[in-house]
Amino acid sequence: MSTWIDDWRATPQLTPLVLILLLVPAAFYGTTAAMADIWRVNETFTHGFLILPISLWLIWQRRELVAGVRLQGDPRALVLWIPTLGLWALATLMGVAVVQQIAMVALLPLTVWLLLGPDLVRALLFPLCYLFFAVPLGQSLIPPMMEFTADFTVAMVQLSGVPIYRDGLSFQLPSGNWSVVEECSGVRYLIASAALGTIYAYLTYSSYRKRAVFILASLLVPIVANGLRAYGIVMIGHLSGMKYAVGADHLLYGWVFFGIVIFVLFWIGGFWADPPESIDADGDPQDSEVRLLPGALLIVAMLLFSSGLNWAINREVSLPDGAAFNLPEQAGAWTATGAPDWQPRLHNPDLTAHQRYDDSAGHSVSLSIGYYHSQRDGAEAISSLSRLTDP
Repeated sequence: MSTWIDDWRATPQLTPLVLILLLVPAAFYGTTAAMADIWRVNETFTHGFLILPISLWLIWQRRELVAGVRLQGDPRALVLWIPTLGLWALATLMGVAVVQQIAMVALLPLTVWLLLGPDLVRALLFPLCYLFFAVPLGQSLIPPMMEFTADFTVAMVQLSGVPIYRDGLSFQLPSGNWSVVEECSGVRYLIASAALGTIYAYLTYSSYRKRAVFILASLLVPIVANGLRAYGIVMIGHLSGMKYAVGADHLLYGWVFFGIVIFVLFWIGGFWADPPESIDADGDPQDSEVRLLPGALLIVAMLLFSSGLNWAINREVSLPDGAAFNLPEQAGAWTATGAPDWQPRLHNPDLTAHQRYDDSAGHSVSLSIGYYHSQRDGAEAISSLSRLTDP
């Protein structure tokens, strides 16, 4: 019985391929680190840590096909490679992180094409394209999905004969009050279902039509399921006199329900599964031509280019000596009374100031200021890492 070491030795194409998939993100370390920060902080995109390992596993599953692919660099890839690198540079100069990340991920298959040839890209098109799931996209879907969840929940509660009053994203029942917040939007379920559904469709079906239908189902089902989840939680809370589904179990019920929905979706999809594809590896790897020096020089050039551009943009501009905030002790009818009870969570400001002000009528106002002296990675005035509250 052959071991994975024997299989690796029998597939010499894997070594340069894996090196490209590891070294290109390393060359653009700033962009990669920014993506990893979002994966770490935002639970919606935690799956990003798994995308590269999954892609590598998918490549390993097709190693017999890869073993027969002839490798030969293709300079025609420069027609797309150079504009993509330029797009990354432009996005870096403008501070558009999501375009940076998309461009960096796009450079992975393009670099494989450039250094190892189009045959390998065609053989591994899905594993290479699956890497785009690592880009943290989908935040813009939160507002419309929150609206849909509120509409769906209110409509279902009304159909259940329970009186309900809605005000924006908040609604009141006789038993208590509810509000649709970001966590209720269902974007987490949608993105997770899309990532899982896409790989399930790829592994289960050989028909492109079946794959497209299942991927579409994996996008639509979690949207409807999230509406049913929200309705179910509201009704559990209402019928239990707000004893259940109102605390930590609120989120627990949601993930359990989502797990059941995904299991049922995959179970139903399994009835139409296609037999495994037979892999015809009829190439001759001895004809392959992999030149290590051009590849190494290209990776080094990318590293130097990204490092130089990041240095030029992010070089620290020192604050003037003695720079500080001096908030007034008196502002009209308002008097400073000390540090506020609550402060927003600002991400790496250069200067901060916090003050609470009270007036003679007993009203209180909290003032929090974050000052960003220079634009640089990890210290942007507008950042998804800045929060109104500590999660």
